[in-house]
Amino acid sequence: MTQRIVLIHATPLAVEPINQAFAHQWPEAEISNLLDDALSLDRRKVTVLTDRLFQRIDSLVDYAANIDAGAVLFTCSAFGEAIDASAAKNTIPVLKPNEAMFEAALAKGENIVMLATFAPAVAGMEAEFNELVRKGSRDATLTSVLVKGARDALEQGDVERHNQLIVQAAREHTEADAILLAHFSMAIAWEKVQSAVNCPVLSSPHAAVSKLKILMAH
Repeated sequence: MTQRIVLIHATPLAVEPINQAFAHQWPEAEISNLLDDALSLDRRKVTVLTDRLFQRIDSLVDYAANIDAGAVLFTCSAFGEAIDASAAKNTIPVLKPNEAMFEAALAKGENIVMLATFAPAVAGMEAEFNELVRKGSRDATLTSVLVKGARDALEQGDVERHNQLIVQAAREHTEADAILLAHFSMAIAWEKVQSAVNCPVLSSPHAAVSKLKILMAH
């Protein structure tokens, strides 16, 4: 029997990219979408994750477990510590949005550039990347670049402007061993970014689906 994978979203912008990734890479998967768009709004209001946000992440994972999730994937990159804490309490796999992408990036080389559009997520993602480097005793550096205005453009429905700004930022870092699109919502720019630079461009949804497919097979 196919195990259900529950996708937990903090913004509607992440829903379509990850569902498309599943449709293209693993159409047989049974997926369920949970959306709490207040999470992104409340995350913008604080500089660090609060106890209340930790509790809310726990509650969402508990709900996923109660609807028979075989695995949980969060699609918002601003809650890493809370996701880790919840994962430690559960027997089912609970994945952060970017762990698979970071693992894939480290296989590409040492000079990694991450383009981001949601500032509150950056510090946590840098910490996550550096912890992965430390655990693997590797030499790699992550350079984060905030693409100003891109998130606002996407929220206003201007996908072309969103993608254009990300492409412009990517062209300034063609020396990288890999360029990462930090958030699930940025995956819509992947094709344009990859065609604009010679180095590999990685997106969170595609990497996450690939990892889940392997994980669930075992």
